Amino acid sequence: MIVFIDSGVLGLLTNPNKEGQPIACENWLYSLLGKGVYVISSDVCDYEVRRSLLLEKAKNPRNDSVNNLDELREIIDFLKLETEVMFSASETWVEARQQGRKTADDSSFDVDMLIIAHWRLLKKKYPSRYIVIATTNVKHLGEFTEALNWQEIQL
Repeated sequence: MIVFIDSGVLGLLTNPNKEGQPIACENWLYSLLGKGVYVISSDVCDYEVRRSLLLEKAKNPRNDSVNNLDELREIIDFLKLETEVMFSASETWVEARQQGRKTADDSSFDVDMLIIAHWRLLKKKYPSRYIVIATTNVKHLGEFTEALNWQEIQL
């Protein structure tokens, strides 16, 4: 099993308030890792979360959640935004629009398409493995991939 963590889940995992959903999410992650599940994310998800954390730190210098993200990078792998990913995301973006299934405004940098491209390339590389995106919002990703709310992914 390969679990791809999206930006929403990364946000929970880096949240400095370790109670409620953030601590439940952290326990979930360590449970998966303890069972040998390969858990990954993407540099584009890091970017989405990191920019928010840096903005919070600029407002409140005591908030150092960026360290939580840096520590997470030592625990799970982050896929690079390579040319193959960008090309696949571009093709998927066009397919989605031709089918009337937009995930973002035409002029926006559509991170969901990059996540979908990562998922598709992983499926191609590991055809016999179950690959699922762990998310906090299944709506757009679920139209193109196997995506579940993170709480639903269990072994």
